[in-house]
Amino acid sequence: MTSALPIYLPTEIVVQIVAVVAADEFARQPTLYACCLVSRQWYSCAIALLYEKPQIDTGFGFTKFTKMISPPIGARKSKWNLGALVHKLDLSSLVHHSSPSLTARLLGRVKDNLEIFYAPRASFALNSLPALSKCSKLHFLDLSLVATPIPFRDLKKSISNLQNLQALRLPQSTSITNSESNSFEIPWPPHLRRVQFSGYFTAAVMHSFPWPPSLTSLALKNCSDLSLSNLSSLMCSPDLSRTLKRLTISGQNRYLSPECINAILAFIPALSFLSIPGDMVDDTFFDLLCHMSIPTLEVLEFGYPGVDSAVYFTTEGLLGALEYGLPNLRAAGFAEIFCSGDGMLDDDAVDDFLLNRAESKKNEPGAVVSDSTMHVQPGVYYV
Repeated sequence: MTSALPIYLPTEIVVQIVAVVAADEFARQPTLYACCLVSRQWYSCAIALLYEKPQIDTGFGFTKFTKMISPPIGARKSKWNLGALVHKLDLSSLVHHSSPSLTARLLGRVKDNLEIFYAPRASFALNSLPALSKCSKLHFLDLSLVATPIPFRDLKKSISNLQNLQALRLPQSTSITNSESNSFEIPWPPHLRRVQFSGYFTAAVMHSFPWPPSLTSLALKNCSDLSLSNLSSLMCSPDLSRTLKRLTISGQNRYLSPECINAILAFIPALSFLSIPGDMVDDTFFDLLCHMSIPTLEVLEFGYPGVDSAVYFTTEGLLGALEYGLPNLRAAGFAEIFCSGDGMLDDDAVDDFLLNRAESKKNEPGAVVSDSTMHVQPGVYYV
């Protein structure tokens, strides 16, 4: 009895099967690895997707990955340039599984096509910057977990020529003082639009801090001193008032107060999106909105609390601000902790107000929705 001949599938069909497998984020990595073991044909179809965005969330997985990307001397090497297949490298789950020299070597191996990079906490340091500067296709760079102090001038110099960089999260160890003022002359990447600002800075130096000229979105998180004087000096830049459209202030900032939140309205009058910690808002904020009015604001988000889950403003105060100070607000976001239990917000009333206003404005001539918020549905959403 002869054995059945193996069924041949055209390469185009195998490519389609592998693409379906790759779309399942949960099972993507092990299934693509299994596909590579079927045959040479399946290997050639699956290998690029296997290394496109490797899932490296354990020390064991990281060790296997580094041996393939940067094999030891004398080890068998793949005919593929595996490092060039990597488009996204997320090392944020690693703590003590690497070293600064190994991180630098990995960046050197994957520099050709790397687009997204999340740096590890303990193994990204000054000696990683030369390799980082050669990742010319990088458009998203997250250094927010980096704890090792890196001079701001050196960091800025290393990324200044990354022509495709659009989003940057600065290290929580960032320090901008008078000694770093000589870094101001170094240009930012030309297309940098989104920045998460973290670390330590002084009010005196921030008065002259040069923001990226194309900046439209700014997030403040893990700042060591976001008191009223420091926040005011940071936000008073004419560059920000001219270009900034989205502002996010996390609850994870020290010395943040309701007075800081109220002051924002005076500095950035043309925002389309504003996210602030819900426990830092009181009815004074809405009274100011009623007097000032911000017709450009389309999304207002009350994010996770920084200190406690208490609500210090009323639903009536918010509805009054929607009526008189935020004529074009389309959506309001709430951390769910503010919308449950006795004495919490009546999110249904806010949702009804926004939906009714959206319906009444739908057919108004000349109604325009900005590109930055057009994906947000009218009404209440939860964060």
